[in-house]
Amino acid sequence: MMTKGKGFWFYAAAAVTITIFGFAGNRVEASGEKFYSDLIRLDRVVSKISENYVEEVDSDELVDAAISGIRTILDPHTAYFREKDYEDLKIHTAGEFGGLGITIGIRNNILTVISPLQGTPAFRMGLHAGDRIIRIDTMSTKGMSIEAAVEKLRGKPGTAVTIKVMREDMMEPVDFTIVRDIIKIESVPYADLVADSIGYVQVVQFSKKTGEDLARSINLLKKKGMKSLILDLRVNPGGLLDQAIAVGDLFLEKDQMIVFTKGRIKSQNHEFRASKPALWKGKVVVLVDRHSASASEIVAGAIQDSDRGLVLGETTFGKGSVQTILPLDAQNNALKLTTAYYYTPSGRCINKPENAVRLKHVEEENDLDSDEESVDKSKTDSIFFYTKKGRKVKANGGITPDVIHPNRRANRYTIELLRKTMFFNYAIKKKSVLEKKYKLDKALEINAEILEDFRQFVYSDTTFQQYKSAAMLAFDAFEEVLKKEATNGDTTIVAKIPPRLEKPIEELEKSLKKESEKEFENNLDIIKQSLKTELIGAAKGLDEQTAFKLNKDDQVQDAIHYLRDDKLYQNALNGKKASSR
Repeated sequence: MMTKGKGFWFYAAAAVTITIFGFAGNRVEASGEKFYSDLIRLDRVVSKISENYVEEVDSDELVDAAISGIRTILDPHTAYFREKDYEDLKIHTAGEFGGLGITIGIRNNILTVISPLQGTPAFRMGLHAGDRIIRIDTMSTKGMSIEAAVEKLRGKPGTAVTIKVMREDMMEPVDFTIVRDIIKIESVPYADLVADSIGYVQVVQFSKKTGEDLARSINLLKKKGMKSLILDLRVNPGGLLDQAIAVGDLFLEKDQMIVFTKGRIKSQNHEFRASKPALWKGKVVVLVDRHSASASEIVAGAIQDSDRGLVLGETTFGKGSVQTILPLDAQNNALKLTTAYYYTPSGRCINKPENAVRLKHVEEENDLDSDEESVDKSKTDSIFFYTKKGRKVKANGGITPDVIHPNRRANRYTIELLRKTMFFNYAIKKKSVLEKKYKLDKALEINAEILEDFRQFVYSDTTFQQYKSAAMLAFDAFEEVLKKEATNGDTTIVAKIPPRLEKPIEELEKSLKKESEKEFENNLDIIKQSLKTELIGAAKGLDEQTAFKLNKDDQVQDAIHYLRDDKLYQNALNGKKASSR
C-alpha cells in the first residue's frame, strides 16, 4: 500500500515537473486543463500499482519507469540524470577522460557510432559511422541510453573494453577490443597548400578554440599565396555551437545569418549572425560526408545558403537539435531535454526525421524572419528551399551537397584488415627493417617483396586467421539450415547433412575457400595504398602522411578541379547541374 510519504514524494516530483514547464513556457497555455488531468491520471495509475500489485513496488522504481517511458516518445537525446549521473556529466564535459574516441547516438532505437575521431584508438581500429553497437563487454545495449553507454565506454586510460558491432555489410557481429586512451583532439590538425594556390584545412571537431585555430591556419595559408580554399568537415561530429558561429564568422560578412534555432516556446528562438567582416573572401569548397554532424552542418548550411561557396561530398548526418540541461530539485537531479532545432539561413531544419521521434514544424507565429527573406512562405512543407541568390536546395534533414560525390566504400576483407589494425601494426613493426632497404616517402613503391611480407604477416596473425568471407559465412548458415531440416525438428537426433548432399556441399565449400584465398590479390590496390599510407606515417609523421592521403583522395581532387575552373565553379553556384567527375 502506498504510504503517505510515498504519495507525497510522487506529488512533489510531479509538482517539480509542473514548475519546470511553468518556467519554460508559462505553464504551456496550449495544454490547458488537459495537462493537469493527464498528470492526475498518471498519478492514479502509479498509486493503483503501488497499492494493489502482487508484490510491493518501490515508488522510485515506478517513477523512473514512467520517465523511461516518456523518453521513448521523445528523441534519443533526451535524458534524465540522477545526482551522481549529473555530477559525472559535469566532470566528463569539463576535463580529460579515458575513452575510445567515438561519438555515439541512437539511430532506429539502436546504439550507433556517429563518427570516430581521427587519431584515436577507435579510428585506428577502423570503427565506422553507422556501426551498431549491440554489446559493451558482457552487457547488451538494448534499451541503453546514450549516457549509460558513454559511462561504460569511458574508463581509465590503458584499460580495454570490448564492443560487439553490427555493420551493414557484415553477416554476423564482430568484436572490437579497444584500449582506452586520453582523448585530446587538436581541432585543426592540418593546413597546407595542396595544389598551386589552393589551400586545404581540416577541422575534425568544434572545441573551445576551433574558430581561433582555423583563423590562424587561414592567415598562414594566405601568407603562402592561397587564392582558394578547401574546408574539410568530413568525419566531424560537431561540438560547441559558439565555435560553429566563430567558424561561420570567418567566411560570411557582418550581419549575415549563420544559423537560427526555433522551439515550441519563444525563449528558445535565437538568431546567430556574423559579427565582423569575413576573414576569407575567396573561393571555398566545403567537404562533407555522412559522418559530418551538428556544428559541421551549421557551417556547411550557412556557406551553402549564402551562396558563399560550394558543398561537395555526401548528405550529412542530420543532427540538428538543441539540448538544454534543466535542474529539477535541490538533490541535483536534472533533465537534458531537446528544446529547439537548428535551421539554416534559408529555413531548412538540419535535424533528420529519423533523429527525432517527433519532428514538428514550429508555428508561423514563432517564425524568425531572415534578412534575405529566403524562405518560401507559400510552401512551408516543401522539401525545397532557396539560397540568397534563389538557388534551389533540398531540405529533408542534413545538408545535401551542391556536388554529390560519394565516398568509396571498403569491402568486408579490407574492413577486417583495418579492424585488426593490420596496416598500422605492420608499419610499426617493420619500419626500421624496411628503412634499411627503401626510402619510406611518397615515392615508395609497394613491390612484390613488401606485399608478400605483408601477406605472411597477416596470415600468421592468430586473430586474422578466424576471418571468413561473406560467402563462407553464408555457406555456414546454409549448412546449418540443411542439418536442421534433415532432423525435421527432432532435437534428440544429431544434425547431419543428408548423405545425397554431402559431396556437392563438400565441393561447394572447397570452391568457396579457394575464392576466399584470392581476396588478398583482389584487393591489391587498396592494400598497397593503405600500406604506403601507414609506412609514411610511421617514418615521416602525420603531416606527410596526410599530404599523401590528400593526393589520393578523390573528393579532394574533385574539389581542386572545381576551384581551378572558374566557369565550372560559378555554374555550380548559379544552380546549374553539378556532379562529380
